[in-house]
Amino acid sequence: MVLGLSCLACYIEPAQYWQLSFIGFAFPVLLIVNLLFLLGWALAFNRFALVPLIAILLAWKFIHITFAFNFGNESKEQGPSASFRTGPSASLRTGIKLMSWNVKAFDIYNWSHNTESRKNMLDLIKKENPDVLCLQEFYTNSETFHNLAYIRDTLGYPYCYFPAAVDLVKPARLKTQKHQWHSYLLDQQWGVATFSKFPITDTGQVDFGKTLSNSCIYTNLNINGKTVRLYNVHFQSIHLGDEDYAALDELEDAKKTPWSSLKIIMKKMRLAYIRRTLQANAVAKNMAGYAGSKIVCGDFNDVPVSYTYHTVSQNLQDAFVEAGSGFSPTFSNKFSIFRIDYALLDPTFKINSYRVIHRELSDHYPVIVSFNL
Repeated sequence: MVLGLSCLACYIEPAQYWQLSFIGFAFPVLLIVNLLFLLGWALAFNRFALVPLIAILLAWKFIHITFAFNFGNESKEQGPSASFRTGPSASLRTGIKLMSWNVKAFDIYNWSHNTESRKNMLDLIKKENPDVLCLQEFYTNSETFHNLAYIRDTLGYPYCYFPAAVDLVKPARLKTQKHQWHSYLLDQQWGVATFSKFPITDTGQVDFGKTLSNSCIYTNLNINGKTVRLYNVHFQSIHLGDEDYAALDELEDAKKTPWSSLKIIMKKMRLAYIRRTLQANAVAKNMAGYAGSKIVCGDFNDVPVSYTYHTVSQNLQDAFVEAGSGFSPTFSNKFSIFRIDYALLDPTFKINSYRVIHRELSDHYPVIVSFNL
């Protein structure tokens, strides 16, 4: 019954019944519990096995977007050059390669040795060499982390769109090789950025209101003569702090967690669910106003069984469902059963492969998709 109730989270706005969003968030856990009950009762020849069986059958649509069954599929990304592949980055691989990644500001706050983290991230992008690169929580500055110029000029992405959501200029000091201090004005920019080896013919933003840390941009790409609108999104974050994660650790370790800490976490999640509802509705409205082919990718900060995913994924195919396997988590922490980063493509496109690179470089894993128009 609870498994079926969780599916309603896709259809009812959290602003009306936010409790359903929490149940939808727990869908993978509820599914596993039902499978265990089904197995146990079936082995005991208990007629109650019909209860979880019926629940699983009724929830099949939602199981399919949570757990992909494409096991044994070989990646079709590598291979002889396709005849249609004549774009600016034509190479010995079939299809167009899209990479989406929340890079956590390239670790600028020195969470884990930011200079080393930044180099490893940029090296991974260089190695993968996607045709289209969508980055969330992108960061660049005018002095030490020239990420925008490096990706555009050194990695070879002549077309880019980066309307900085936050542009901050502040005084800074840097010690030179001669051990002297150099004073300067540091221009720092944060936001969502799209880089392309295909020409960008039009750009724009979806209005998310007063929020600064989350945004959605779109670019019209001319891919071998065909126009495709690409949405690069970063939906509302929960903004859990260190003390919140410490409380979750205590809960997982079966230690006593103060109810006040859990109430703070739930309040943050509730607010994020409501804000994502407004943002998802805004993106869906913009998409409905564009009649051409569309792609949506980015950090949704929400699970597949959610109002956010259901609203934005309408009339699009999920690359994970078509070519992925297992749960394929994209959130890099101990609660890594969750997929919150997506690549949704026009139903007329042919998806060749789907990959998630499980390297601990950010708090998200990069998602890579190969597809044909």
